[in-house]
Amino acid sequence: MRDFLERLAARQRFGVRPGLDTMRALCAALGNPERELAVIHVAGTNGKGSVTAICEAALRTMGLPVGRYTSPHLVRVNERFVLNGREATDEELAAALDEVEAACAKAGLEPTFFEALTACAFVLFRRAGVRLAVLEVGMGGRWDATNVIEAPLVSVITHVALDHCEILGDTLEAIAAEKAGIVKPGRPVVVGAMDPRARAVVAARAAELGAPFHDAAEEIRVAVSRRTTHGQTLTCSSPSCDYPAALTRLAGSYQAENAATALCALERLGEQGLPVPPKAFAEALRTVSWPGRCQLLSDSPPVFLDGGHNPDALRALRKALQSMHIRRRVALVCGFCADKAVDAALKEITPLVSAAWAVPIANPRGLAPEALAEKLRRAGVPTVIPARSVAEGLEAATDWAQDNQGTALVCGSLFLVGEVLALGEGDDAIDPSEGLRAP
Repeated sequence: MRDFLERLAARQRFGVRPGLDTMRALCAALGNPERELAVIHVAGTNGKGSVTAICEAALRTMGLPVGRYTSPHLVRVNERFVLNGREATDEELAAALDEVEAACAKAGLEPTFFEALTACAFVLFRRAGVRLAVLEVGMGGRWDATNVIEAPLVSVITHVALDHCEILGDTLEAIAAEKAGIVKPGRPVVVGAMDPRARAVVAARAAELGAPFHDAAEEIRVAVSRRTTHGQTLTCSSPSCDYPAALTRLAGSYQAENAATALCALERLGEQGLPVPPKAFAEALRTVSWPGRCQLLSDSPPVFLDGGHNPDALRALRKALQSMHIRRRVALVCGFCADKAVDAALKEITPLVSAAWAVPIANPRGLAPEALAEKLRRAGVPTVIPARSVAEGLEAATDWAQDNQGTALVCGSLFLVGEVLALGEGDDAIDPSEGLRAP
């Protein structure tokens, strides 16, 4: 397994390859396991992981055999593959990768890292007897490896923002058009809260393909109460149903929007003979977790972990913290990839920040701590310190927050999130695809 992953990693480190020919050929060589699946297909710039997790949790709560495929992973590649509520084991993953590698050799194919892992997901689902899956798009949508799914139960597009502009385009309309590539003829499409310009692009594509169009912001109402650093109580309703209140561990005001999007998608299943009981959705909200998204690591002092790395994500994070009455005395630990809109992203979060530690991240695209520190100073942070390691920065920020009755916050990259989570798991936590978590 490790040798195959390393060979894939060496061949293509990042990005997407235009076209689905290789992925379709690989699926055919495997006997088209993707055609055995009923799929909820989820794309979007921000929020797609949380929506995927909520949908999978609801279906699992109903007792259905369900699989989940997401990316990137934070610590171990196994995280990407969830079979009936548990991660794929090393043995299961190795066997599936062996099957994919053999199919590649027989058909003379050279898939990308993400294409191979997507095929691996289909094989794992088939081996586990899973017939219902929630698939998260890796990047974009039109040319994403998951887009070999021809007739999903529902296509979902969450929030659309400027990210991966060098690949997807530098306008909201262009990025929305790429994500709308997952819309299929006659199959329902659900959109989350998004800019009207992006919404118009998706709506036009849906109309062109005769795909029923649903706007979660218009169809689902979510009342929020009892919001704390540990989560919030959400009460959802739609034109057809009132759902029980549920205390969810998904913290942050933006998670109410994600819950609405997930519910709107799940209600489309009811129109196709698979109704999701109100209690199942409420139980999903109560039990679901999504690491690295406004995740509370400790209480004293409060330490939050968030993988937000673009301006829209950090704006949502700032609003989430403010909704928890965290408005100042934040000790920031941040690391970014150099190809992100770092200055614009920092502008969104630094109004809360009193001190910051710029840390290196284990990625070839990582921005050097000294360069990041200069950006933090220009953003107006009073105290800025370049750190030699993530561990050093986290310890210093936590101590500062403890001494100043403040809050520590780690953000800027999912690579950074993975490193923080791995700190407590030992040196063996990082797998051979280190540095290859995206998409």
